[in-house]
Amino acid sequence: MFDNSQTKRARASYLASSWFFFLLVFLLSIPFYALGLAGDRLPIATFLPLSALMAFTPMIAALILVYHQSGAMGARQLLARALDYRRIKSVRWVLAALLLMPIAFVAGYGVLRLEGRALPDVQFFSIAEVVAFALMFFIGAIGEELGWQGYAYAGLRSGWNALTAALIIGAIWALWHVIPFVEMGRSVDWIIWRCLGAIALRVIIVWLFENAGQSVFIAVLFHTMINIPWGVFAAFELYLDPFVLFVILALFAGIVAALWGPSTLARFRCARDRA
Repeated sequence: MFDNSQTKRARASYLASSWFFFLLVFLLSIPFYALGLAGDRLPIATFLPLSALMAFTPMIAALILVYHQSGAMGARQLLARALDYRRIKSVRWVLAALLLMPIAFVAGYGVLRLEGRALPDVQFFSIAEVVAFALMFFIGAIGEELGWQGYAYAGLRSGWNALTAALIIGAIWALWHVIPFVEMGRSVDWIIWRCLGAIALRVIIVWLFENAGQSVFIAVLFHTMINIPWGVFAAFELYLDPFVLFVILALFAGIVAALWGPSTLARFRCARDRA
């Protein structure tokens, strides 16, 4: 009875820490939301408002909470998770993280072509710009995923299955992006489909995370690939329909949940059937 009560208290503590993390992320993001209201853009990526600098608030929030709970050693261990690629036991998960989003984007582009939409000729940024964007997106992904997957997910996972935890983080992740989307001048429909797409993306991130030894690095890698087309193709948003992309991502997330199971997103159904 004592052990059960102790376990329940520990679980409640983990859950509470995740919800406090979400609150802290939003509070830390307020100054960046305010910066974006002026309409200024990032100097290296003029398609993004200054509020995009809030990408580091999940990491900062996680470090504050971990330092409070475990001191400097815990904070250093969390930071090290950004490059924990040694947890990944199979290269197939690295390939999945690198290729899934390009496949989704190409599929979305193909749908637009099949619909007969008039699309401009594809134009690329220079090699130097692509490298700069890739580095920027990778660093920004570290700032986000150390918080979302490195800290918040573990707390939610103590109370819910993997799919539910992914959906909760995905919904909050989407909500967190609403103000920057508004500051970018996006329409209501665009924002809705992008936010729903973010929830599907989080399911995919958790799937990769769970199957790659709970590696935060794999989440960072996939997160980078979500953003990389904006740093490769000039005016990439002209080739993107958020609704079409959402449908593609939702289908894939649904397949993942069905085949790997909502409990862990890591137990492949066909492998279980053969066993």
